[in-house]
Amino acid sequence: MPTPILSVSDLTVSFRTRKGTAEAVRGLSYDLMPGETLAIVGESGSGKSVSALALMGLLPTTATVDGTATFDGNDLFTMKKEQRRKIRGGPMAMIFQDPMTAFNPVHTIGDQLSEAIRIHQPDVSKGDALAEVEHLLRQVGVPEPGRRVHQYPHEFSGGMRQRAMIAMAIANKPVVLLADEPTTALDVTIQAQVMEVLAEAQEATGSAMILITHDLGLVAGTADRVIVMYGGRSFEECATRDVFYESRNPYTRGLLQSIPRLTDERGAALSPIPGSPPSIVSMPKGCAFAPRCVHRTAVCEETSADWEQIDIGHWTRCHHHDELPSFDPRDEVDA
Repeated sequence: MPTPILSVSDLTVSFRTRKGTAEAVRGLSYDLMPGETLAIVGESGSGKSVSALALMGLLPTTATVDGTATFDGNDLFTMKKEQRRKIRGGPMAMIFQDPMTAFNPVHTIGDQLSEAIRIHQPDVSKGDALAEVEHLLRQVGVPEPGRRVHQYPHEFSGGMRQRAMIAMAIANKPVVLLADEPTTALDVTIQAQVMEVLAEAQEATGSAMILITHDLGLVAGTADRVIVMYGGRSFEECATRDVFYESRNPYTRGLLQSIPRLTDERGAALSPIPGSPPSIVSMPKGCAFAPRCVHRTAVCEETSADWEQIDIGHWTRCHHHDELPSFDPRDEVDA
């Protein structure tokens, strides 16, 4: 087996609030292999983005981070700030969820991308960095890059800003790329184009990627492996195909049934998961999903299920995983 390029173990992130301690991530563990695309999916508030920001060292001072994240033989959470800055934007880069707020509105795209290059490659001149920015913008499909480098973020469309954000992320040829909802608020055509750009960038740099999304349809044609998160915990982890056809977790099944299908009749109602995600300040006593689960029993409300391996590479967190009926997301069945 190859050595993981990133190994996260028992990652826990909590925040101090007026109402108490908010546990955003609770004991998340995974390995990321070289060249692999790992998708982390789940509803809003499940801890997906917070886990990525913890790896990048971009959480506010109110956050407490525990666990380990081994990258290139070093623990990201114990290294000095100077070491962390050398990694951030270099060997490990992030594509942020909202490129409009991620870019500085008073500096040109060219200045911001060339600065990212020169910080990690101080020997590169300003002129050479700007030429590299033009090349990067052309690589990610931005038209007329020679003109665009002198424009400001507000002069770019949403899709073009996302492409520019991808260009910045791959500027220093990272070995790990964190993509946080890279297609949010984009129409489906632009979504497909952005994902194609990401795939090409990943192939060009040879980087592994963690794709954070709530869109399981996006995952189907992109990821090698999937982690499903709920209430700050991983609820299922397996190969992408197994998520869709061999799922052994009621929450994963509920997400799949919430996706509209082309075979649905016009005007047919979707099958949403009932209820709302739990408050991270006051989590339920037992399984976090129990209040919304149609398969719950008394044990689910009292104790949280263990993280259990049910097949090679397939893990789940459910007391009744071996009792769930066979499932095809195309069928109209209960979650």
